[in-house]
Amino acid sequence: MHGVLPFAASVHWDIAKRAAYAVGLIAAAVLCCVMLQGEAPVIGDFALLLPVVMFVAVLWGLVPGLIAAITGGLAMSVLLLRLPGLLRPALSGPQLALLVFIAASAGVLRAAAVMRRTVTEARGAEARLAEVFRQFPGTAAILAAPDGRLVLRSARSTDVLGQDERAMHTADELAAYGGLHDNGQPYAPDDYPIVRALKTGAVIRAERLRYVRPDRSEVELEVYAGPVRDEAGGIVAAVGMAFDVTERLAAERRLLASEAECRATAERLRAAIEAGALGMWECDLDSYDLTIDGAMAAMLGMPAEPTIVRARELQAMIHPDDHGTANRALAAAIAGGGTYSDESRLRGQDGRYRTLISRGTVLPRLRKAIGVVSDVTERRAREDALKEALLARDLLAREADHRIKNSLQLVASLLRLQMSRTDNPEISNALAEAIARVDAVGNAHLALQGSADLRSIEIGQMVTDLCVRVGSLNPAITVRCDVVPSLMVDAEQAIPLGLITSELLTNALRHAYAPGCRGDIAVTVRQTENGLALTVADRGRGLAAVPAAPGLGTTVIKMLARQIGAEARTQSTPGQGTSVTLTMTLKRIP
Repeated sequence: MHGVLPFAASVHWDIAKRAAYAVGLIAAAVLCCVMLQGEAPVIGDFALLLPVVMFVAVLWGLVPGLIAAITGGLAMSVLLLRLPGLLRPALSGPQLALLVFIAASAGVLRAAAVMRRTVTEARGAEARLAEVFRQFPGTAAILAAPDGRLVLRSARSTDVLGQDERAMHTADELAAYGGLHDNGQPYAPDDYPIVRALKTGAVIRAERLRYVRPDRSEVELEVYAGPVRDEAGGIVAAVGMAFDVTERLAAERRLLASEAECRATAERLRAAIEAGALGMWECDLDSYDLTIDGAMAAMLGMPAEPTIVRARELQAMIHPDDHGTANRALAAAIAGGGTYSDESRLRGQDGRYRTLISRGTVLPRLRKAIGVVSDVTERRAREDALKEALLARDLLAREADHRIKNSLQLVASLLRLQMSRTDNPEISNALAEAIARVDAVGNAHLALQGSADLRSIEIGQMVTDLCVRVGSLNPAITVRCDVVPSLMVDAEQAIPLGLITSELLTNALRHAYAPGCRGDIAVTVRQTENGLALTVADRGRGLAAVPAAPGLGTTVIKMLARQIGAEARTQSTPGQGTSVTLTMTLKRIP
């Protein structure tokens, strides 16, 4: 209620103001009528009031016009008829004029109401049209005929074209910055679609236009234009619209490039699938039905065409031993939304199982999984045969090493038997050295037989076993062994290295200490940056000042060191002992 009263008061106050203006105009008109009665009697008593009533009604509305008519009629009646005369039965001239005025006022007010409504509607339509133009999402303009004067322009035009709206008045000014033809020539005013529509009546739809903005940037426009004709068919105006399609065209070009790349990728993928003899599949994660292409169908002995394999049929085709792994692989891929990989045996239509490797990707949003499959049945058969051959080879190699080891042990036993039956010290020493060399070779074969690949030997274990075996030849000497654990050496280097260690250790046992004296010998194996270093050291008598002629052991050491690319360095101090260090670069184990 508190809001309605002020509103009603404001409406009443507005009507009162308009009525006051109307009464003022009528008073002026009445005064003119009285003044003209004596000067121009031919003018009707109420003639000047009708235009005023019409003007008030059109300008301010029907109510102020009605007030003006009543006020004017009463005023003229008082002044011309002297109110008492109105009671006479006969109508005088002024009375008749009053009646005519009243009837004319009614007609004038009716006509004024219609005219005002028409004017109001026309103004409303014009305002709506102007607002539509201002809010139009693109650039829009209306040119009036015949001079091409700019009548209306959308507010968006300034943003699209970059031109000041106040600087645009005629069609000629459209070319201030303007469009460019394909050859780079600027547009003339008559080249613009809206001007062509105005001058020739052409209708333009979706014409492309390169437009140079004042900042020298370019936009791509899509232009529409057409003429506006009157009832006689004459052109009274032209309407033009343009949309900035720069981003859209750029997006279309990117889309076309992307489509071309997708097509090229699809062709490359198809070629790769065909070259790799791959099949394709698609699994519906709701029904678990499998759609396979012709290549995969052919793998299973089906007609080489796309086929739908129902879930129950697929489960029956999978080998019973592979059900668990296949289902777990798919469940893990679905849970993680990632890749799928599985190798299963599927029974074809001929009843034989085929080994298929499937790889794919789960698409959670589409509730699908897609992937490729390859038939590896023959490859798996070849691999199994190769594994069996390798296993047989390993067994034969181990058997051969075992036989060689036994043969070497037999030779060593015969040499020990021969050594026990001779009293000649020289023969006994020679036989001992021979036994040590045979034991070294046998020990290397024993280590090789215990390796996993028959290609490499754990050098630490081999040297430790060698120290135990050779050290037993002279119980008075203690042999200490310090080696690197789990160091694998290629057999081609490990066996000669074992023979060299045996020779060095045998020499130390025979010559480092006087017969019957106690002592110790240290054998050390260290891993270096590029290989290993093996050291045999004693704390015995040391080497003689004048070296003797090299014996068989020294010759064997040099020959074997040269064979494996090793370098031997000897350090000896009389009375303090001898140390021999062998350094070598290890071969890479395949």
